[in-house]
Amino acid sequence: MDKTINIFGVEMECLSAKEAMISALHFLENDSLDTIELMTMDMLMSGQDDQEWKEQVSGLDLVIPEETEILKAAGTEDRILLKEAEERTFLRMFMKYLQKNQGRIFLLAESEEELGRLEESLRRYNRGIRVVGHAVLTESGGVEEDVINEINGTETDCIFSVLQSPYQERFITANKAFLKAKVWLGCGTVLEQSYDARRLGKQIKRFIMKRVFRYRVEQQKE
Repeated sequence: MDKTINIFGVEMECLSAKEAMISALHFLENDSLDTIELMTMDMLMSGQDDQEWKEQVSGLDLVIPEETEILKAAGTEDRILLKEAEERTFLRMFMKYLQKNQGRIFLLAESEEELGRLEESLRRYNRGIRVVGHAVLTESGGVEEDVINEINGTETDCIFSVLQSPYQERFITANKAFLKAKVWLGCGTVLEQSYDARRLGKQIKRFIMKRVFRYRVEQQKE
């Protein structure tokens, strides 16, 4: 089976949760920072025509499609891969490993409200997650250097980012060499989605997004 898929010119690794976890464990053993991105439909659609963003994504170490609709759009029929994407299996395995091994996590978000939602999502996933720091970071805030220094002072193992694309990819591309951590995990909206699933308004919004996404993918194929 081909281990990569391509949507809108963005190449992603089509791996099982176990295979992705093996890569993540290898990253955690390195001294340098490695980058993982959990790709979602909204990220792909917002960056569909952004060549700079695509180049930044291509420079990341591991890009994983984290929604079943992306896999289906690429023609993937493997039931295990589809189920693991739906259940966020890799993310759950990764956080379970960090909790079990007392991994140190630093959180990045673009607002206090988003930071609060991220912290709540992490608690729901695993109450034993060890958060050693957090920061609010915006593209116009002018505090990037301060945040980098704060991260580097915590001996962080993994940076969890819910910064919005394309700023998320722009930030890590520009500052990867300056960050003292082992793994950067670009979560996007993945964590929040898991706990919005039962809300009717969110269900309707995601239904519409899936329709739009499928339409755009079909247009690209023509």
